Amino acid sequence: MAVNPDTVANAVTLTEAGTPLGADGVTDLARRAADLNKTIRDLATHPTHRKTLRKFVGPEVAALLDLKVETLYRRLDRHPELPQGTTPNPRRREFTLEEAYALRKAFGQRAMRRPGQPGIVVSIANFKGGVAKTTTAAHLAQYLVMHGYRVLLVDLDAQASLTQLFGILPHTEVGDDQTVRSFLEGPNFQGQPNPSWTGDLRPAVQRTHWFNLDLIASNLGVYGCEFAIAARLRDEEGFAFHRPLAEGLEPLRADYDVIILDTAPSLSFVNSNAMFAADGLLITLPPAMIDLQSSSLFFDLVAELMEAFNRMEPTPKTYDFGSVLLTRVRPNDSTHAQISKWIRQYFPQETCTHTMVQSSALEKVGPDLLTLYEVAEYDGDRRTLERAIEAMNGVNGEIEGLIRHALDTRAAAYPPAAERA
Repeated sequence: MAVNPDTVANAVTLTEAGTPLGADGVTDLARRAADLNKTIRDLATHPTHRKTLRKFVGPEVAALLDLKVETLYRRLDRHPELPQGTTPNPRRREFTLEEAYALRKAFGQRAMRRPGQPGIVVSIANFKGGVAKTTTAAHLAQYLVMHGYRVLLVDLDAQASLTQLFGILPHTEVGDDQTVRSFLEGPNFQGQPNPSWTGDLRPAVQRTHWFNLDLIASNLGVYGCEFAIAARLRDEEGFAFHRPLAEGLEPLRADYDVIILDTAPSLSFVNSNAMFAADGLLITLPPAMIDLQSSSLFFDLVAELMEAFNRMEPTPKTYDFGSVLLTRVRPNDSTHAQISKWIRQYFPQETCTHTMVQSSALEKVGPDLLTLYEVAEYDGDRRTLERAIEAMNGVNGEIEGLIRHALDTRAAAYPPAAERA
C-alpha cells in the first residue's frame, strides 16, 4: 500500500517558528518523531502493521532456479506433489518464496555449505554516514535469500534504520534483549550478574517477513554498548575489547550461510567488533569528493585496528575479501563519472565492477518502507523499476561471487559427508 504524503502530514502538528526550545521541548520533538515514524509504518503496512512479502511470478521463480519457465512448468506438471503455486488468473502463476525454496531443494540444487562448515560473516563498512550501508545490506540479504542462501542480518546502528526498513519500530517494539546489547554487556554488568546474558546471540534473533532471512534488530539502547564494553575493558582482567561480537556470532555460523553486519557511521567499540568478526569487508563509497577524502582516514583507522587485533591474537587478522562498492552513483553525472574513474584507477583490484545507481525507483519506494525486491505495484513507469532492479542484481550478483568464492575456498577443510564416513 502506497503511503499518501497528505495523510502523513495531517497526522502531525507543527510548532510555531521561533519558539524557545528547552529540554521539555526536545522531549516533545522526540515523541512527535516517534509518532510520525509509527504513522508512516502503519500506513505502509496497513492493516496488519507488519510487513508481508509479495509473491513471485513463474518467470521470476524460473530465473531464480536458473531454468526456463517452460522447463519449470513441465517439471511441475510431472510432479504434482511439488508446490504448484497459485493462479490468480489463467495467465499468471505465483509462488511464495518458501515454495521457491522448496522447489530448489526438490530439484537437487547444491547446498551453500558442506555439512559442518560455518557460514561467512560480511561487514558493510564505512565510518561515514549517508553512504548506503543499510540499503546495501538489505538488498544484498534479500538477493542472497532469493538465490537459496540462509541469511542473518545484524543491525549494529543505534539509529536502527535497517530495523525500521523491516517494518519494526525500534524504540517501542524492540527490547534490549532483542539487540546485541544484552550480550555485549557480558555475564556481569555493573558488578552484578546479568540476567539477560545467555552466552550467545541466538535469543536476540527474530524472523522477518522474508523466508530464511532473520534479523537481530537494533534500538537506541545499542548506543549503550559503547559504555558497556569500556566498563568491561576496565573491570575484566584480560578482556579483549574486539572479541565479544565474534564470540556471540560463532554459534550462529552453524545456522546461516551468510551473516551480514550493518554498521554505524562511527569509529566505535561496536564497529571494532564488527571488523574483527567479519570474514569479508564491503566498503560502500559514493563518488563524491567529501566521501573520497574521508576514505583515506577510514583505511588508516582500519589498518590501526588490524594492528591492534594482531598484537592481541595468536594469528594475524586477514579478510577473505575487501571490496569497494561505488554507491549512490548518479547516471550521466560528469563529476561522479570522473571520481569513479579515479577510484578505479587507484583501487583497480578492489573496486567492484558494478555500481549501485541512485535510481528514482529506489527513492520512490522508500516512503513505503520497501526495497526494490519487495515492490509488487509500482506507481510509475515499470521499466524504470526494472532497470533499477537489473542494476541492483548486477551489484549483488558480483558480491555473491565474492561470498561464493570464500565459502568454496573454506569448504576444503570440510570434506563431503561420504568422505568423512
